[in-house]
Amino acid sequence: MNKLAIGVDIGTTQTKAVAFDEEGQVQTTAYVRYPLIQDTEGMAEQDIDQLFSAVVDCIQQVVKKIHPCEVSFVSFSTAMHGLIVMNHENQPITRVITWADNRAEKQAEAFKGTAFGQTIYQNTGLPMHPMTPFHKIRWLKETQPELFEQAAAFIGMKEYILYRLFGQYITDFSTASGTGFLNIHQLDWDSLALAEMAITKEQLPRLVAPTHQLTGLKREWAELLGLNPDTIFILGGADGPLSNLGLGTMKAGTATLTVGTSGAVRYIVDQPYLHPQAETFCCVLDETHWVIGGATSNGAGIFDWACENLLKERQEQARLSGENPYDAVMERVEEVPAGAKGLLFHPYLLGERAPLWNAEATGSFIGLKRNHTDSIMMRAVVEGICLNIKRILTELEELGGPVAEIRATGGFADSPVFKQMMADVLGHSLALTESIEASALGAVLLGWQSVGAIADLKQTSKQIRIYEIVTPNEENHQIYQQIYPLFLATQQQLSAVYHQLAQVRVDLE
Repeated sequence: MNKLAIGVDIGTTQTKAVAFDEEGQVQTTAYVRYPLIQDTEGMAEQDIDQLFSAVVDCIQQVVKKIHPCEVSFVSFSTAMHGLIVMNHENQPITRVITWADNRAEKQAEAFKGTAFGQTIYQNTGLPMHPMTPFHKIRWLKETQPELFEQAAAFIGMKEYILYRLFGQYITDFSTASGTGFLNIHQLDWDSLALAEMAITKEQLPRLVAPTHQLTGLKREWAELLGLNPDTIFILGGADGPLSNLGLGTMKAGTATLTVGTSGAVRYIVDQPYLHPQAETFCCVLDETHWVIGGATSNGAGIFDWACENLLKERQEQARLSGENPYDAVMERVEEVPAGAKGLLFHPYLLGERAPLWNAEATGSFIGLKRNHTDSIMMRAVVEGICLNIKRILTELEELGGPVAEIRATGGFADSPVFKQMMADVLGHSLALTESIEASALGAVLLGWQSVGAIADLKQTSKQIRIYEIVTPNEENHQIYQQIYPLFLATQQQLSAVYHQLAQVRVDLE
């Protein structure tokens, strides 16, 4: 009988369960979507019951589809930085406060640029930003003190799932490294961070390795899921590091680039590397590997915004003729020469994580002239997204050494124009991989290591198949090399007024 492994990827707007065979090939998948709750400015929460039901439903669907194959284990990948507050009756008293929630902006800014903030960054690997539970807890303490007083435990979405299934608060080093409380050098809760927030180790989950196994699934859930109560559950890790693992980038000099609605560049290293100005993060993959990187809030989602405001007539023509309107826009973009006739765009419409770590950052067109058309502005938007990624990649190379290969995934890879522009800006070839379920596969690879099916994670590169390599156009790359210093200089000048602009917006509202 075939043995299949299930990777469960718990994300911000959907959960998916993926069954892999022993060759790493996808056998079946199940997806359940859920909304982000954004009732007030800065809020980005998930309903806990919806989230738990989604995980149960996905596993249940996959188990039914692969019956009678044997499930060797279930392993987890989880979006980072989520926070749930549990009371003394082990009931949640908040929703999931996700990474996208910016209401702790004031609390994060208070630490930025301070000696204490730099020490916390050096210990935990996370820049001062409202995404992390470290700042979310301070925000709760200051704005909802009565809720903070009821808190018995501070956990994340995976920890809640495992509590419901196994009755214990437990987390892995990888997921814990997204909280802002894990000392990434000692792989233990950081005493300085705990003391600052006036919480104890006992209020956080028990720390274990990502390969840690749980058995003894509660019978009610075993029956519902269609699993044997003795089925092995592997803790797995955080989605970012596991995406790197799932894309086969354990070899030195191999980075990953993901550009969907947001974007990220990551690089696996064999020791923690911290940026002197705290512009990059350093998270844990497992006990001997770390992932340095930068996650931008402003990926291809900014292209969506631009499409809502530019080239609308061309998009309507495309719809009427049965074309894809995005493809029609990119055709116009391709007609514009590299450099967008001297027009720059800073894509910080959603504030920014890496490389700025400034929730008040805003978008800007620089150098706008009367001869700049919709097509030129759209070209500048896409170039701005790519130039911002280049800055992140440059910072990582200075820390972890030169990149020899970039493996790329995400929605941007569906556009020949977009991925060519990215290669031209970065000056690197992009290797497009077949693995569209990289985080789920990464969780399964850790599971195989846990059960002894693989001895070394470096073997995982054999599981990945590359279907296309996009090489940079050298002439265009030289143009972007000329533009890149201007992109940096204007961004640094504008950063001085982001706070004043934010205050003006508040005053005008």
